[in-house]
Amino acid sequence: MGNNRAALYCRVDGGGDCETYQRALSAQRGKLEAFARKQGLEPARYYEDAGYPGRDLTRPGLNQMLADWKEGKFDTVLVVKRTRLFRGSIWEEPKWPFPILSANKLDRIPHCGQKR
Repeated sequence: MGNNRAALYCRVDGGGDCETYQRALSAQRGKLEAFARKQGLEPARYYEDAGYPGRDLTRPGLNQMLADWKEGKFDTVLVVKRTRLFRGSIWEEPKWPFPILSANKLDRIPHCGQKR
């Protein structure tokens, strides 16, 4: 692996219409693409979940990203904020099998370092 392929993951939860979701997802994606360039990473694939709460781990985009990770399609995950992957108590957050970089410099996201 080249160690520079990044999955870009975006999520917006309920409370809006389709147009609102699309604007929010587009803004997140633009921020992540700029962040990837700045970090010297190549966006490998974009994943999104619109209308799903952060506590729900049965999101289609998240599930596809986990499956693609197992197949070696990317090396790290980029998110705007940690809460895009999971929203809830830090003690309940899953141990993600992949490294995660947050465009929000205040987020520090450990990963368990599992092999695929």
